[in-house]
Amino acid sequence: MEKTTEELLNELKQAKVLGEFITENEQEFEYCSLSEILTQMLEQYKKSRIDVIKAARLDYTYGYQIFDGKKRPRREKLLQLAFGFPLSLEDTNRMLMAGGVNSLYIRNKRDVICMYCLHKGMTLEECNSYLYQMEEETLTKEDNDGSGEK
Repeated sequence: MEKTTEELLNELKQAKVLGEFITENEQEFEYCSLSEILTQMLEQYKKSRIDVIKAARLDYTYGYQIFDGKKRPRREKLLQLAFGFPLSLEDTNRMLMAGGVNSLYIRNKRDVICMYCLHKGMTLEECNSYLYQMEEETLTKEDNDGSGEK
């Protein structure tokens, strides 16, 4: 991949023939599974599975099943993984899309809080604290009492 998402979108908007756009940009399309994307991100961010799973506060068995492609996680679990790395906003949305769930959306208050926290490199616990303070559901349900405890 060489073109940014924005560049591709601009080209698509200007395209007169869809087939030509697709042919010219075939190498830009992603055909990776969630498991493959997560493996790429482990290498890119120089992290181990266990460190990401622990920081994401996921059950170890469940976390490994996500990485192995044996479980299809809910959006909240993927967001927890994003904080476990922590990922950039772009990589978070790439992972969410690969997982078949909605990407983070700037017009959704809860998503905005998550975006801010990811952008600032905050931990999952720090994000949950912001979510709780702003009366939004935390990413880990046990944090809904505000204690941050499991």
